[in-house]
Amino acid sequence: MSVKSSLFLFPFLLLATANLDAQEHFKNSPGITELSGRMIARPLQDGPNLQAARVRVQATLIRYNERVDEYILAVPEGLTEDQFSAKLMATGDYQYVEPDWICYPLLTPNDSRFGNQWHHQNMQSELGWDTITDASSVVAAYTDTGIDTNHPDLVNNVIEGYNQVSQKWQSAGGNMEDINGHGTWVAGCIGAEGNNGIGVAGVAWKVQIFPIRVSESSGGGAYLSDLTDGAMFAVDHGALTVSTSYSGVESPSIGTAGTYIKSQGGLYFYAAGNSGNNWSNFDYPDVIIVGATNSGDVKTSWSGYGLAVDCVAPGENIESTAMGGGYSAPSGTSFSTPLTSGVAAMIFAKNPGMSAQAVEDILLSSCDDLGAAGEDNTYGHGRINLRAAVEAGPAGPLVLTMGTLTGGAIVNAHVEDCTASALVVVAYSLQGLGTSFEWNTGMVLGIRNNNVALMLTANGLGVADGNSFVPNRGSGRTVWIQAAEAGNLSNIHSSVIL
Repeated sequence: MSVKSSLFLFPFLLLATANLDAQEHFKNSPGITELSGRMIARPLQDGPNLQAARVRVQATLIRYNERVDEYILAVPEGLTEDQFSAKLMATGDYQYVEPDWICYPLLTPNDSRFGNQWHHQNMQSELGWDTITDASSVVAAYTDTGIDTNHPDLVNNVIEGYNQVSQKWQSAGGNMEDINGHGTWVAGCIGAEGNNGIGVAGVAWKVQIFPIRVSESSGGGAYLSDLTDGAMFAVDHGALTVSTSYSGVESPSIGTAGTYIKSQGGLYFYAAGNSGNNWSNFDYPDVIIVGATNSGDVKTSWSGYGLAVDCVAPGENIESTAMGGGYSAPSGTSFSTPLTSGVAAMIFAKNPGMSAQAVEDILLSSCDDLGAAGEDNTYGHGRINLRAAVEAGPAGPLVLTMGTLTGGAIVNAHVEDCTASALVVVAYSLQGLGTSFEWNTGMVLGIRNNNVALMLTANGLGVADGNSFVPNRGSGRTVWIQAAEAGNLSNIHSSVIL
């Protein structure tokens, strides 16, 4: 559903004109999070009044996001954001009604070039690159101010971008040039080309950088709804990681977007902010929130922290690509976040077919513990470590090959690189990519609602081979297939049943 503008009737607003003195909750912070005259409203998803909530609005509907059932509304004339939110929330029908904030890129400017990418030393990137440098199979997206499309350290890794504001692909006229400079810094953190004799190296030497431009302002300001819509658009179009380095982390719609992104097989990363906030009043289960450390492995004074923060990454004087083909060393959780997204992209590349949750588990469990022992409210699980991340998990992915799937016929499944004598399960889904638990192996698969097709035993050479019947009723449908043994997953095979 795509609605540019319409009116929804909200009867009680017509009647209740008194008691408009709602307590001020939404504070305008110029240059950080600014009120926009727009709101994001999401009905309760499990309440009895879901349908009623969807029609009880007397406000101009700017856009409806059907992915997550969010309404972008103009604040009615004569009401403030607080008053409008209070009226909607008072019905008991809404999960949240919050401003569609104008958010800003997170940056503490610093022109000095401190060291030569010191962050790679702390992250043990060089030792990680001994294991893997190539993540060219992975699409790593970010929502930001665009990209320097001609930067020599990015041009070989960047793929076609999408302008969320104009809702146009680059090839259809969507402007992707960096309007601010922030997006080019972020892109370099993820995937500035490595070992090419020039400039700097991103976490991934080769990766498909997918820029989503969300701003048409030189200051970089963007609607919160464009940040989250852009992130969801990215995962809908193949991204496995999405990074957002903007203010607004405390807005609940970010958590909603993260849940959607993980349901599609991707991971969402969001910056903890540069105002020293203690974010202990929320904790999103499906968003990885990243704080910043300095070269001494200490949280910077300005980094956000608290219960919501899942991990930290270098964020002070991070040398990266800059507009105009150059380089500079800015500071901020803006750069900690894409570094973390880059590590996740490398885990995905090392483990083809691994589920988003499994990648997140490896990412967080491989962090270097800082501060109090175990997960804490300053460093989360700790500071990211590329070497530990790519060395963790399965020693190597299983290799699954399938014969032609034809309704009413037998198909062969062949799995190599198994552990000798291991139980190997071949599972399938008719619902696509996502996550689901496979009980026989204890593995989280990268496909939704899996069904077991075969249970095999690998031979002494690590090969499992078996046949399965394909029902006639499956003809014309797409099926996704993945093999698993305890501690190891295969690639995901997908094809249409003939």
